[in-house]
Amino acid sequence: MLRPVNRHILVEYSPPQENKDSGILLPDDYKPPEQNHVLVKVLSVAEDVSIRCDTNDEILIDKKMLNEISVQHSIYYLILENYVIGVIE
Repeated sequence: MLRPVNRHILVEYSPPQENKDSGILLPDDYKPPEQNHVLVKVLSVAEDVSIRCDTNDEILIDKKMLNEISVQHSIYYLILENYVIGVIE
């Protein structure tokens, strides 16, 4: 597993799946509005992160700042602590 460093948080993120079987006819070029913020689950935290969050906590993040990294056929999602909006308690 990837160990985050330098103020990064390793998170579990599941991109939303497109559901095209709604029964409503929409134009082919229609895209639903995207959410700017998403809830993710914390997998690991770098030692120098100043936010109080632990493994398995849920945090609200700015989705645009989520980094997808592929290492040895595994995909990891990292977020810098500056882009964490809040910890769900």
